Amino acid sequence: MEANSSSGPASSTSAVPGPPPLAALNAALYERTQILVGDEGIRRLQSANIFLAGCGGVGGHCAEALVRAGVGRITLCDHDVVSSTNKNRQLIALDSTVGKSKVLELCKRLEDISSLCQVTVLDAFLMPEDMVDILQRQRYDVLADCIDSVECKVSLLETAVKVGLKVFSSCGAGGRLDPLQVSIGDLYDTENDGLARACRGELRKRGIGPGNITVVHSKELPLPPLEPQRQDSGGRDRAINGTISYMPPLFGLMLSSAIVRCLVDPANAEKQSKKRLRDAEKKEQQRQKLAHGGSASTTQAEAAAKNQAPEADPPAAAHDNATEVVE
Repeated sequence: MEANSSSGPASSTSAVPGPPPLAALNAALYERTQILVGDEGIRRLQSANIFLAGCGGVGGHCAEALVRAGVGRITLCDHDVVSSTNKNRQLIALDSTVGKSKVLELCKRLEDISSLCQVTVLDAFLMPEDMVDILQRQRYDVLADCIDSVECKVSLLETAVKVGLKVFSSCGAGGRLDPLQVSIGDLYDTENDGLARACRGELRKRGIGPGNITVVHSKELPLPPLEPQRQDSGGRDRAINGTISYMPPLFGLMLSSAIVRCLVDPANAEKQSKKRLRDAEKKEQQRQKLAHGGSASTTQAEAAAKNQAPEADPPAAAHDNATEVVE
């Protein structure tokens, strides 16, 4: 394990691990996966370097699935500790781990699964001003974003796109119960998701449009959260969403599936990406038309009657009270 522990901006002087040697293809870890993806697929997974932000209900399951699939390197970033309220959905939340670092507990679990994967731990807050430095410390291939702070999420997504990573992100899993409404798409092709809507509004201003960020999202209308609760840490009041045991893990597993399929079959992933881009561009055009007072077409009006019309993203001020959570 490579560790970098900090409560503030992470140090840029830490040693950068090099890529691990490719493991023998007959390793037991790869035996069943190799049947599906072949030797070349295994090599692609072994060569991959993933930066995963957020080790909660979504991120923990995503990280484990990536390591079990055979990725060669993964960096885990989170500064939170396990809480007893995490036990209904988070992989590393046990009576024995309450109060302990999420990244360290997840790292121990991943290293116990595979000694072939090089796990780096970054126990630090992700601050917007540190994003470029953090994402350029290693030659990362993929960002797996599983965080829920809009400001940090937007900065992370923007930076990852601009430094050339393949970007995968989880939208809001909180407040939802129906797994059949969860799917993979483009950030600009979501609905009924306040977290995605808030991120879109900010990213649009920064020149990050459709076709850059693949997301796991749900079309299900979220159930209302509790009233905003006072934060002991002094941070802004935050509404508390209900969560169910299976939804954050489902988001994490679907996120890992999108990443694995992109790595092992990039040609097909590119075809799927182009289709998602076309769908997202259509929805963004409709959204912009509605935002500027345009009238919907007959088809759009019919969709609106069924609560399926694309929502016009609100101004930035409306994002301050967004209550969506990834976990």
